[in-house]
Amino acid sequence: MKILYLHQHFQKEKGATRSYEFSKFFLKQGDSVTLITGTGTSETTAEGLEVVSTATKYDQKMSKWRRIQAFVQFMTGSFKLGMKQKHVDVIYATSTPLTVGLVGLALSKMKRVPFVFEVRDVWPDVPVKLGYLKNRFLIGILSYLEKQLYKHAAEVVALSPAMKENIVAKGVVSEKVHVVENLANNESMKQIVAKTPTALKVKSWVRDRFVVIHPGTMGEVNGLQHLLNAACELKDKSHIGFVLIGEGSEKAALQHQVVEQGLENVLILDEMPKKEVQSFMKCCDLGAMTVKDARILWDNSANKFFDFLAAGLPVILNYQGWQHDVLVKSGAGEGFLYADQAGYCRFIEEMAQDKVLYQKAQQASKRLSEAYDAERLAGRMHDILVKGAGGYEASR
Repeated sequence: MKILYLHQHFQKEKGATRSYEFSKFFLKQGDSVTLITGTGTSETTAEGLEVVSTATKYDQKMSKWRRIQAFVQFMTGSFKLGMKQKHVDVIYATSTPLTVGLVGLALSKMKRVPFVFEVRDVWPDVPVKLGYLKNRFLIGILSYLEKQLYKHAAEVVALSPAMKENIVAKGVVSEKVHVVENLANNESMKQIVAKTPTALKVKSWVRDRFVVIHPGTMGEVNGLQHLLNAACELKDKSHIGFVLIGEGSEKAALQHQVVEQGLENVLILDEMPKKEVQSFMKCCDLGAMTVKDARILWDNSANKFFDFLAAGLPVILNYQGWQHDVLVKSGAGEGFLYADQAGYCRFIEEMAQDKVLYQKAQQASKRLSEAYDAERLAGRMHDILVKGAGGYEASR
């Protein structure tokens, strides 16, 4: 089977590597995979993955209109590159943005092959609920396009049970929508040695501290202000520290707050390769998942949640929803409403003080990671692609 994979923000070493992990699995099944992206340069990886890049510049720090321009540039460029691909059996388009799905649909019609649409964020719901998108006419157009993608996709993949509920509520047949969460790379994590960054300051700062870690984007929706507020509440607890790793539009403001409030229990580090982050993660004690105070963000399926589980870290959330439910049921962590700062801080203190309680949470986290094992979910995704391609052929 030849798979044409569309992912504008494809990464191999930083951030979200889901598409890379899936592609490697597909190749091991004997499939041919060509992935069209906007990042990096065109190459053929050691595993045999053909990566074709439109070299579209994109950064979270760009203005809204500059990002829209990047989406359009990738849409036109990826369509042209996609049309050059021969003998494609199935098109696998992963959003965001929604425009990637439109390319998948257009190529599907032109090449008369099925496409599978993966929903990483439910658009336009997320920008509408967050107040970023207010134009009713534009909202109407995006909502129409969203429903057309669901209608014409052979199969739809959601990254969380809550996302599936959202999609089904819009009239999509439940059997057509599959849940394939993000991945816990358990085998890869086993090979990673626990190691702090080489900087002497980091090594001495981490020593003898119970460390809460948050790796990833430092944007407005990530709600890292909440984590610094917790650090401020716990600043007199010198044995507890908070590490933030990454880049984003809010990073400078967060750094300013650390200096202004004298938060010596907070360390903000620059973005680093994923394996280095995971290596450092293994030296830490508690994984933090934070989002802005908005109900729509509870449905997310961020990579770091599953990285924490693979590393055997208990997890703390500043929100509720499906991740809260699985953490509480398994004993691998806890979630709190955004406003419950006291409960949030109390849980961190309990984890830092009670070794027996902490070890139980560690063990539960590692057990929970098996439910999201990378090989297992890649196999599930492969079955969906085979089903999508076969279903299309049967209907022709």
